Amino acid sequence: MKYKGRIVTFFLVLGINSIHMAYYYFRDGFISGMEYIGLPFLIILSLWLGRQYDLAKFLSEKDALTGIYNRRYVEGIFFKIKAAADRKGHGIAVLFIDVNNFKTINDHFGHKVGDTLLKSISSQLKKSSRNTDIVARWGGDEFIILSPSTLKKDNTHELGERIHQNLKMISTTNLEISVSIGTAIYPSEGNRLDDILKIADEKMYNMKIRLNA
Repeated sequence: MKYKGRIVTFFLVLGINSIHMAYYYFRDGFISGMEYIGLPFLIILSLWLGRQYDLAKFLSEKDALTGIYNRRYVEGIFFKIKAAADRKGHGIAVLFIDVNNFKTINDHFGHKVGDTLLKSISSQLKKSSRNTDIVARWGGDEFIILSPSTLKKDNTHELGERIHQNLKMISTTNLEISVSIGTAIYPSEGNRLDDILKIADEKMYNMKIRLNA
């Protein structure tokens, strides 16, 4: 969670209070001690209000369980990413990722293990991606990655390989972790996020069928 709200409210209150004190100093030639007594309270109040803003913003953008971006954030930011890609003549790779056999894992080991697994997978997805990529939980055991500036599928293949390799690191003898990945490229395979995700989802589903064959 970022500190923008707390920083802004702190300096806002400090600035207003400084102007308030300066006014009385130039008017009366001194500052009453009562003016200083209320300052700590105002600072505490400003930090509390700032934290409420930071928390609300965090929950509006991040998934509560995993801490990565959520669906709402991706749907809002895609237009900005698309506009930036258009200006630069770049593309955007969209990876649709689904955890294999997650329902079976949940049923066998329990939801607590399932939640821990989703957190670990989220961490490995971020580790596999670049700083400029956006990793998000789409819902349930589904994740997506937006990878700007990707023009060739070879790049997404490398990203997919890193994901598979990193997930092997959190697999155990009793619990093998793997995912199915489908990829679609903007703008060659679609112009709208929904259309691109539909293509990526179909490719992911086909990959899952091949794995289960």
